[in-house]
Amino acid sequence: MGLPLDIFIKDPDKHFILNYSPLFAKLSDFEKILIIQKSKVVEYKKGDTVYKQGDPPSAFYCVISGRIRIFAMRVPSDSSGSSEKEVLEYLNCGKYFGMISVLTGENHSVYAEAANDTRILEITQEDFKFILNKIPKLAIDLSQTLSRRLKKKDFIEKKIFESNIISVFSAGPMVGKTLYVINLGLSLKKETGRNVILINVTKMPVSSMYQDSGLTAKAPDGSLRAPPAIKLDAPLPPDEMLKDAIFHDPLSGAAIVNVVHESADASYAGRLNAFLTYLTGSYHYIIVDLPDLMDDAIFSTLNQSDTIHVITNYEKDNLRRAGALLSDLLTKVKYPQSKIKIILNQQEKSEKLSPEDVVNILEYPVYAALPFLEERYRKAEGYPRRIVWEFPQLEYSRSMRRIARELGNIRVGLALGGGAAFGLAHIGVIKVLEKENIPVDAIAGTSMGALIGALWASGLSASAMEKIFLEYDNNRKKTYGLLLDLYLHKMSIAKGNKIRRFLARYIADKTFQDVRIPLRVVACNITKRQEVVYSSGRLIDAIMASIAIPGVFAPSVKDGDLIIDGGIIEPVPIGTLVRQGITKIIAVNVLPSPEAAQRSYEFSRRRKEAERESANAGGILARARYCLFDRAVRMVSPNILDIIVNSIQAMEYAIAESDCQKADILLSPIAEGVDWFDFFRVGTLIKKGEEEAGRMLSAVKSVLSE
Repeated sequence: MGLPLDIFIKDPDKHFILNYSPLFAKLSDFEKILIIQKSKVVEYKKGDTVYKQGDPPSAFYCVISGRIRIFAMRVPSDSSGSSEKEVLEYLNCGKYFGMISVLTGENHSVYAEAANDTRILEITQEDFKFILNKIPKLAIDLSQTLSRRLKKKDFIEKKIFESNIISVFSAGPMVGKTLYVINLGLSLKKETGRNVILINVTKMPVSSMYQDSGLTAKAPDGSLRAPPAIKLDAPLPPDEMLKDAIFHDPLSGAAIVNVVHESADASYAGRLNAFLTYLTGSYHYIIVDLPDLMDDAIFSTLNQSDTIHVITNYEKDNLRRAGALLSDLLTKVKYPQSKIKIILNQQEKSEKLSPEDVVNILEYPVYAALPFLEERYRKAEGYPRRIVWEFPQLEYSRSMRRIARELGNIRVGLALGGGAAFGLAHIGVIKVLEKENIPVDAIAGTSMGALIGALWASGLSASAMEKIFLEYDNNRKKTYGLLLDLYLHKMSIAKGNKIRRFLARYIADKTFQDVRIPLRVVACNITKRQEVVYSSGRLIDAIMASIAIPGVFAPSVKDGDLIIDGGIIEPVPIGTLVRQGITKIIAVNVLPSPEAAQRSYEFSRRRKEAERESANAGGILARARYCLFDRAVRMVSPNILDIIVNSIQAMEYAIAESDCQKADILLSPIAEGVDWFDFFRVGTLIKKGEEEAGRMLSAVKSVLSE
């Protein structure tokens, strides 16, 4: 079941945000309809103020498209000048704000303004409270963020908009936890440039791993010495004690502090939680390295955390202990399952257990698997090393980078749209992204965008893809020989076996777990009229489903349902990236607008006229060849497939035009004089993609630098 069609037609923006925002996507259709009825879409121009610091509570807001700048006005500490704007955060599609004031009735503590033209879903204070009463699970999802922000508000002035407490825990010793904590902190600092602090909660004496180790402790006076440990005799240690205890790594700038763990003290858990909450006022990321104990203070800290990383290795005993810990967290503490991440650390060169065996023992999915790391990289003079800084080329460092960018909420997603032959322009776009070292953390592809995206994600470079497809440049016979394996069938003119064999040469039996960049492939279940997003299984099967243009290629069959071209339902898969929590989205829409289609028609007409004049000037033989070719073309074109595909693409463009407004950057590489079936115009289309990406490059870099 999906939302009624009339809702999509009347409120496409509401339909989009309720289906794809992680906050709303899991709600039932009835619950989504309630939100639709109680909300409105409001537009803000660049520079418009949503609310000011000190304004009374107004509404709950969720960004649909564009970006919101959250900032505060600060008076210089010496009071020598006027207030200055301090930007705290940029919020894009799917991010929400204004919640604290709405629920507490207190005035807004920050400013919110449109960083560019923006659409926002707005729910009044009264209606928002009504919705939370009617949809308890939405209130539960919001409760953790609400609780943390309310606690923070009581302790300190708001210097940052959002902070995250990440607790790292293991159910047993010697699984690489401390090495992981250090390099996670360094990677977060390196990737986000934000304030990061590592909290080593340790039994006395202080763990030597954090004493003048590979993560050097630098005192305020510039000297290098072992940091002292804070004993939390009160919820908030005196400022002088904090200044003396918090050290900064001179290379990365990450902060470090040791805190003494006191299991026997019943009030210790409350003091530790108060201390962590205090730090949320100054640090965006607080990474807590917890001792492998199972006492009340540990569970209390885990319960306050925004995310829990449980480190284990492939040893069966450690896996069983980790499974028991997960059971306790999910049943005793009732911690949300989505917030618990299992990190599987490969400590031996060849592990005996398969990934499937690991999951069967844990009875829980593995979030990330760290590759084997040789001893020479792990330690220097017995201490953990800054692997992500010293050896960024290692696969371990790349794995840490992916985890840090997701935690840091700075992932860049590339949405590659469908469009048959037009999709070859994606290769040109990717060439520029590679050349300029633009980071891409996730790919979503529809139809031809799925095919190009899968080739790239599986390891082929843009230049390698260009070389492969240039073999078909200006060669109609070879191109149509690849595309068409004519057979008598009631649903299409081609089965697609030749395309499947073509893909097998470059992808083989690779699965979604084998790709170097996380990939999603979008198709359409035409039987149930639902979107299908492939994220597991064989890549070829997903691609063949996504490229099944109605009437051209035979549909795939899944559980008795027919699966066809993903462009029918999501021509440019921006929503698929939003659902994953991708922060910044580069969308590539290769579908021509009505205006572009008209220009292309005029271009083709002029080209045909020039060819006719050239033939007339070339003598009787040239005129004869031209007449024969022209007659042959008119006999087969336009045909029923032209009508079907052009009709579908006209519909897809209308959907894509609305969805693409939710992207941060939109590229539209449209080549004139090219039709949907012109797969032999490879060079022209790739060049157009390069030109469009080059034209938009400064805008891409500007958005990514925020």
